[in-house]
Amino acid sequence: MIRFTSIFSILIIGSIFGQVYDNSNLPCKPISEMSSHYNALAKSSQRADIFDYDVHYYNIELDINIDTEIIYGNVEIHLMSEVDDLESIQLDFASNMTVDAVTHNGATFNHFSDLVSIALDGSYNVGESLVVGIQYHGHPLQGGFQAFAFGNQYNDPSRPPMISTLSEPYGARSWWPCKDVPTDKADSVRISLTTDAAYDAVANGLLVSETLNPDDTKTTIWEHKYPITTYLVSLAITDYTYWTEMYHFADGDSMPLEYWMYPASATDHIVERWNRTADMMDIFGEFFGKYPFAEEKYGMAQFQWGGAMEHQTCSSMGSYGENTIAHELAHQWWGDLVTCSNFHHIWINEGFATYSEALYWGEVAGEDSLHGHMALKVNDVSSSVYRPDTSSVGQIFSYSMVYQKGAWVLHMLRHVVGDETFFASLAAYRDEFQFRTASTEDFQGVVEEVWGQDLEWFFDQWIYGIGRPSYTWWWSATEADEFGNSQITVHVDQVQSTSRPIFKMPIDLKLSNSSNEASMVIWDSLRTQEFNFTLDFVPTTLTFDENEWILKGVNQVASTEGGFISGSFKLHSAYPNPFNGEVNIPYTAGPQFQGLLTIYDLRGREVYTNSLHHTASGDYETHWNGKDNHGMNLGSGVYIAQINSPGYGSHSQKISILK
Repeated sequence: MIRFTSIFSILIIGSIFGQVYDNSNLPCKPISEMSSHYNALAKSSQRADIFDYDVHYYNIELDINIDTEIIYGNVEIHLMSEVDDLESIQLDFASNMTVDAVTHNGATFNHFSDLVSIALDGSYNVGESLVVGIQYHGHPLQGGFQAFAFGNQYNDPSRPPMISTLSEPYGARSWWPCKDVPTDKADSVRISLTTDAAYDAVANGLLVSETLNPDDTKTTIWEHKYPITTYLVSLAITDYTYWTEMYHFADGDSMPLEYWMYPASATDHIVERWNRTADMMDIFGEFFGKYPFAEEKYGMAQFQWGGAMEHQTCSSMGSYGENTIAHELAHQWWGDLVTCSNFHHIWINEGFATYSEALYWGEVAGEDSLHGHMALKVNDVSSSVYRPDTSSVGQIFSYSMVYQKGAWVLHMLRHVVGDETFFASLAAYRDEFQFRTASTEDFQGVVEEVWGQDLEWFFDQWIYGIGRPSYTWWWSATEADEFGNSQITVHVDQVQSTSRPIFKMPIDLKLSNSSNEASMVIWDSLRTQEFNFTLDFVPTTLTFDENEWILKGVNQVASTEGGFISGSFKLHSAYPNPFNGEVNIPYTAGPQFQGLLTIYDLRGREVYTNSLHHTASGDYETHWNGKDNHGMNLGSGVYIAQINSPGYGSHSQKISILK
């Protein structure tokens, strides 16, 4: 008996726009679920022979015994030689599984060290095709994130059985023999699943048939006719509640959106959240182009793992969060259609999908929500986005580096090149690498071509470098001259550790007063840099990177009201400057003046303070002897002297101790 229960629900277009902003910030592959069993499994990506042949088709037939937790498999592989005189091939397959036979005109094989080495029946030249069959059985071992898991819904033994796979990065070999590297995408795959008739079996692509067998089992066949890498091939088997709706593309095409959820999870609230997928499909279609697998489906199937996984055409979902739903859908473009060439470049998948969450919220709730979502992803970025070590899931899937910093790379790149170039670059990147794999350099090359400028500096510092800029800044504005113009000085220091690079980045400035406003961009690229320009008004406020386009630390050592305000006070040039002994700091103050002199070092640390008070208007001087608040002599260097008066703003200038 087929155990599908239909839920008919009307999707209210735009309903997501009334939802509370989901600010959860969890990775789709939680660190807590990572294990360390994969240290030896990355070796396949370094094998020279992986380029000897190209797989075109996998036919995977599995008979799954839920009670004994044994699978019986038959995999037929269609491949083509990429070299002359190909006489043997190697397939990745876990050594704990038993290979019963290899069928290829009497070919012989060995199975050891997680490899099936097959001596072919002859020699094959470039372009010649062959078919190999492997029969096997065993209990697949879990590892990495999951690989192949026998369990129960909610991990509760009293609940129905739940069998699922999550093969990223190197787990496909745990349950079927294959060429387990991202670079070799099969043109298509057929998945036949025979198991207990009481349960539903879900996989990639379109459902071809379901057949009830005399022994109370059911055989379910799925076919996926798009290129797919091994780690995206999946299955999920349990007692599901099922519902579907038709999604209509702007060009008139349509396809099913299909959902499989545990019956106990299928509450109205959670069902409604999954049903937001159609609106997400609209949004990402506008940003990224038409859904890549439109001739088949997009689906989501609940499984017992704590995160989620972007299996091609059918994401496996262990979380109900709106961010997660958006993240996995975005992966269908970035990760599935275009896949990282190897796991050193995993940010090509995860950074893109994470930034897509922010794009989604920007469309749902406005640009402030986009920037707010990115603000949740700020971290110390202590290592590189590029992953040098791909031997374990923990090394590959660093949440702070790959997900958060990877998303920030795209956010900053967007601002560097501008919206038009950025989204045109995504379209060009998709067009050039769809159904293929790509590296950081491939993406960089596309953006450079679209923008027409070199971006080596950007990718070197943000993908391969470590850290982030830490800015200390101050500014000043002169009184209006006879033409109404004011001379503006903006001083920017990068005070991050000398072990971190100096960053080249554009910084947005907005200067204003009660009736005027001006915006400009400065390109900061030095440890210490000063920018001078003229405005036709006297600004009273300056905003530094107002919309937070840069992943940074920042400390302003002058008030945002750093411009001169007539009638309050004016700071004059200190003398002698540089000084050795004592510096005089002159200023003009109005009646009943109260202020505070503060001296900062260039790291933004307060080193000295002194209160100022005058009852009458006049010219005054305060003095500083180069000592801190504890009476200790300070070293040679540049310092910032700031006088701040409540209600009247503040003025700053540089002074230097020279010993």
